[in-house]
Amino acid sequence: MISRFCLHFALPFLTVGASAQTGPKDGPLMAEVYIVKSAPFAQTVSTVGTLRANESVTLVSELSRRLVKIQVKEGSEVAAGDVLFKLDDSDLVAQLGEIDARLRLADTNKKRVDHLLPSKAISQQEFDISTAELDILEAQRNTQAVQISKTEIRAPFGGRVGVRQVSEGAFVSPTAPLITLQDVSRIKVDFPLPERYADDVRSGQKFTFTVAGNGRIFEGMVTVLEPAIDATTRSLLVRGLCVDPKGLLPGGFAEVALTLDGLVNGFVVPSQAIVPSPRGQGLYLIEGGKAKFETVEIGIRTDDLVQILRGVKDGDVVVTTNLLRIRPGLEVTEAKK
Repeated sequence: MISRFCLHFALPFLTVGASAQTGPKDGPLMAEVYIVKSAPFAQTVSTVGTLRANESVTLVSELSRRLVKIQVKEGSEVAAGDVLFKLDDSDLVAQLGEIDARLRLADTNKKRVDHLLPSKAISQQEFDISTAELDILEAQRNTQAVQISKTEIRAPFGGRVGVRQVSEGAFVSPTAPLITLQDVSRIKVDFPLPERYADDVRSGQKFTFTVAGNGRIFEGMVTVLEPAIDATTRSLLVRGLCVDPKGLLPGGFAEVALTLDGLVNGFVVPSQAIVPSPRGQGLYLIEGGKAKFETVEIGIRTDDLVQILRGVKDGDVVVTTNLLRIRPGLEVTEAKK
């Protein structure tokens, strides 16, 4: 395997040397050049994410009761607080009537003892018992009213309901799903980033993403960063928000492109100037009118530019064309554009 690897890169250099030796000898080689300069370099990271509804819930009953009325149409839009289902509350209402009757009697007794106590016609104990009975009945009435309110299943937020799972007359319980409710006015995008980028992502950063079957490029903004790195994947979970999600559905697959917040100040050269070599990557510099091959260490790479971490300095002249004909020591002059 090692011998194949070396041969793969050695052949181009042999061809370059032979071509240069048989090339024109009446003058220096003409080539376009690039002057190395320090510049801020933004890195764009590509990853994949999952679309999620802004809010999502599967509605269930808090009580085990018979469903008597369905007041929502499948697939319709509902507002926060709308009644979607009504459960049987006949026994609860009857119990509330009984509590109200006892409460009226307790209130009458309380008014009577309030007048009798100053004249010592009753004892303090009788007064305290009368007061406690009234308080207990008021608490029971409040408890019963809460139970009755739970027989009306309301939308906790505005959104669109899905497929109904029950019919009128069914006996429902807290374990039986009734219907799903999704707020798709905005779409969340959850995506992972390698932990080395954790310091370069900020809340408020913009990103773009695409989904299968939709040619549109959507825009989003980072809203939440998970405060810990996932120990299994060694990645940071990022959540973004798309406020214009037309055509997007929760659960979809998204291809995300995020430009990192940190700008790296370094040397950049055109990507076509990079030449593979047995020792890695390199490029040709012009020093004293002659070509010099320099091995370099590259960093961030895009379609057009490559960041150089080691091997060049500000002001170096890099050859970008005619690379198949050049060799170390060959005279090279800049081609006029």
